Parts: sequence; structure tokens; C-alpha cells
Amino acid sequence: MTALEIIGMIAYGMFIGVALAAPIGPVNLEIIARGLRHGFRNGWYVGLGALSADTIYAGIIVGGLTPVADRPAIRVPLFLAGAAMLAWVGYSSLRTAMNPVSEVQAEAPKGHRSFATGFLIAVLSPMGIVYWLSVGAALVAEAVARVGKIGAPVLVCGVFLGLLVWVTSLSVVAQASRQFVTGNGMRWITAGSGVIILGFAGWFLAQGIRGLV
Repeated sequence: MTALEIIGMIAYGMFIGVALAAPIGPVNLEIIARGLRHGFRNGWYVGLGALSADTIYAGIIVGGLTPVADRPAIRVPLFLAGAAMLAWVGYSSLRTAMNPVSEVQAEAPKGHRSFATGFLIAVLSPMGIVYWLSVGAALVAEAVARVGKIGAPVLVCGVFLGLLVWVTSLSVVAQASRQFVTGNGMRWITAGSGVIILGFAGWFLAQGIRGLV
């Protein structure tokens, strides 16, 4: 690969990474909620955890393990485990929202706990592996066709950078918004985030049960 081809492939991967991360979902909601409650670092750690999970899924596709991952025996447990994880996160958000303001602004969680939350939300979400089995696999095939086998890992690096840019930007926005969202506003946002995440949990549960039938 020439230097120009590498730069182009990385830029292409970054675009795909942002497109993957941008839709509103449990991870983005948790980044915003934690960023508003506890500041940039906690929201960013959630994003880093999710980014790590997506990188693992991308590695599965690049490593040629698509047939292993594309099985109901894998997806159904992921749907059920993801439902349990999201139910816990949603319940925690609602519990926080119902506490007095002084408790909502309690000490921030440790960074590794925020990272683990983001990682588990993403890695237990079948949507990540479904994305990489469909869109991701097609992108990897295109990259290989264009520049050879070296194109696949370069593309994944670009996706990683795109995801990093997205979660960093979202965390910065949450941090900057803290001064405008206080008191009851913070509680309403936390509660709303919890309700939506519980909705995702219910959808995951329904998909998991459907896969068992």
C-alpha cells in the first residue's frame, strides 16, 4: 500500500466508525448520562469500554471467524445477557434519579467501573456482531479487493479511530453541558435515560425469547 492509500483507507474506516457509533443507543445514552453526572472522564471511559468491544468484533471478522460468530447459539445468549445488563443499567439510572439531588451528585464511580459498564453493554449487544457480520464483513471484503490483505487491519484501525473521535466528542459535549443541566433537570435526564435503556432491555429480551422458540 502507498502512503496515500493507507491514509485513504484510515479515513474511510473513520467514517464507518462514526456512522456505526452515531445512532442513539444504550452506549451513547450512558456516555451522556455519566458525563452529565460525573464529568468527562466517566463518560469517556464508558465509550472506551464500548470501543474495545467493537474492536473485538471487528477482529473476529478480520480473523476469518465469521462462520463461528454467525450462529443462533451465539446470538440468543447475547440477547438474553444483554437484556440483563441493560436492565441493570436502566434500573440503576432510575434509582439514581429518585434519590435526592445531594445523592445524585455523589462521588463519581471509579474509571474501571465505567469502562466495564461500557464494555459489557457493547459486548453483550448482538447488534455489534450483527453489524460486523453484515456491513463490516462487506467493508473488509472491499478493502481486501482494493489494496490486498493489508487493507483489512488498516480499515479496522480507521474504524477504531473513528469510534475514539466519536466517544471523545460526545464526552466533551456532556462535560460542557453540565453547567446548564442541574438539579431537577439532571434527574429528569437520568430518569429518561433509564427508561429508554430499559426499553432496549425489553427488546433484547423479546428477541432472545423469540430465538429460543
